[in-house]
Amino acid sequence: MNVEAISGSGAPQRDVHSRAAQHAALAEPLRLRIADLLTLSDLSSSELRTQLGIRSNLLAHHLSVLEEAGLVQRRQSEGDRRRSYATLTSAHHSAAVSGPSPSHATQGDRPRRVAFICTGNSARSPFAAARWNAGWGDEFGVRAVSAGTHPAPAPSPRSVKAAAALGVDLSAHTPRLIGTLNAKDLVVVVCDRAYEELSKGFRQHQPRIRHWSVPNPGPAGSTAAYENCFEDLSRRVEALGSSRRC
Repeated sequence: MNVEAISGSGAPQRDVHSRAAQHAALAEPLRLRIADLLTLSDLSSSELRTQLGIRSNLLAHHLSVLEEAGLVQRRQSEGDRRRSYATLTSAHHSAAVSGPSPSHATQGDRPRRVAFICTGNSARSPFAAARWNAGWGDEFGVRAVSAGTHPAPAPSPRSVKAAAALGVDLSAHTPRLIGTLNAKDLVVVVCDRAYEELSKGFRQHQPRIRHWSVPNPGPAGSTAAYENCFEDLSRRVEALGSSRRC
C-alpha cells in the first residue's frame, strides 16, 4: 500500500519519520543530557567530556547520533582551528523535540545584567544586546550591555543595513572595550576568538558564562552573511528568554 499516495503528499510522512528519529536520539539519557547542556552554551568536546565525565570515544558516538538526527552540528572554531564546538540546530528548538520551559527564575537567582561579548563589538554583540533589551529586558527587569575584546572603530555599513532590516538600529553604536564584570552578570560570548581569548581564570571566576559559536560575518562581508548571523542571534536570544534560564 502506498501511504504517500493516500496522504496526498510524502512531506508529512517524511516529517513524522524525522521527528521520530529525533525523539529516538533523545530517548537515551546521556544524549538528552548533552542536548540540555547545549541549550545553555555551545561546547567543545573537552568541555563536554569534563561536564559529563565520559571518555572521548563514547562522546563521539553520542554526538554522531545527535548529528544524524539533525539535532546537533559541529563547527570548527574561528580562533583555535584545532577546536570544534557542538551547537544545537534549530530543529531542537521545535515544540516537538524540546521539553517544557522551566519556570521563571526567582528574583535572587536572576543576573544583574546580561553582557554580550565579541571581538570587535561592532555587529554580533551589540545586535544581541539590542535584541535582548527589546524583547526581554523589561519583562525580566534585566538589561543587556555589549563589549568587545578588541573594539572596532565603528559598525560596518553592511552590519547597520542588515540589523535595520530586522528592526535593530546600530547606526549610533560606538564599540567599546570590555570592562569590569560582576559575578552576578550573565556573560554571553558570541564569538569563538573572544571566548578563547578570555583567560581560563576569568571563565572560572565568572559563574554565569555561556558561549555561542556564531560565525563572524565580517570576512564574507556580504549582506547575506550579516543577515544569517543576525537571524541566528535572534533565534538564540529568543530561546534564552523563552527558557527562563537567565
